[in-house]
Amino acid sequence: MRSLVKVLASVGVGLCLTSCAQVTKGLKAAKLGGVADDVVAVSEKFQKCDKLGTPPAVTEEYALGSALAIRWVQQGGGLMLSGASEQQLNTYVNTVGRNLAMQSPRPTLRWTFGVLEDARNFNAVSAPGGYVFVTRKLLQGVENEGQLAGVLAHEIAHIALKHALSQYATVKVRECKGDAFVSTATERLRSASNSNGLLDLDADTELLGTLADSTIEELRKGNSKDQELAADRLAVELMLSAGYDPEAYRQLLDKMPEGDGGAVNHPKKKERMDEITAFLNKLKDSGDAFVALSPDSLHNPALPASFSVVKATGVAKDTK
Repeated sequence: MRSLVKVLASVGVGLCLTSCAQVTKGLKAAKLGGVADDVVAVSEKFQKCDKLGTPPAVTEEYALGSALAIRWVQQGGGLMLSGASEQQLNTYVNTVGRNLAMQSPRPTLRWTFGVLEDARNFNAVSAPGGYVFVTRKLLQGVENEGQLAGVLAHEIAHIALKHALSQYATVKVRECKGDAFVSTATERLRSASNSNGLLDLDADTELLGTLADSTIEELRKGNSKDQELAADRLAVELMLSAGYDPEAYRQLLDKMPEGDGGAVNHPKKKERMDEITAFLNKLKDSGDAFVALSPDSLHNPALPASFSVVKATGVAKDTK
């Protein structure tokens, strides 16, 4: 009897061990399956977020550009538009700017140019959709229309080459992928990524504000070296097409304080000036149509009387 009990006990333990092993194995498989499912879900989510990196529709570009333009104006102390002289200055800058913009690859944008009250920073900024602003401080250093055309052409080139939109795409994808603490903007971006990745920012002003703030932070870092040099090359072409001598732009760059504006990614001004000279020489050697332009046909007109308003004395507005 005792032997039978021992046998049954032994068999029972064996069954228990076998059963427990199978249960444990099953639990591990279930756990691993859950982790694998989570990994797949995260991967699919990230792939959907990547759709937001596609170029936006022009309506999305205009919405973003308008929001960024408002922020540039706010941070630049407002626009110089008070009084007849400032309004004449604004009209003049728009005339020069739009003439250059018509030579660009994107002439049909609603191009808008303005002068910021900022009397401290020698700077120019732009936003998608065709917004270009120059500071009072920069205009104080301009000696002729050719130099003004050079800086406007450079910002026009950034817009035409969609450099800010590239940084905007990076912001959208990053916000969409987010982390464990998901924001409202993240959820909305993920929802948009389920379709074609295009956003209707006009219908979602909260999301527009969030994306505009994040994009401004990216733009503060400055464009890459390659983007800056590409914008300089296109600026030279725009100037030549409009009949300006690009040498005026080189002269303005030479006046620019090194590192002004805080854009850490900008190439040194000497490198930019050398690249412009090399590009002009390349155009001449290539037999390009620009070679047909006689030096006598290029011009850098004098500035109008209204331009003197940028040097008017007064209390500068705070533009931190």
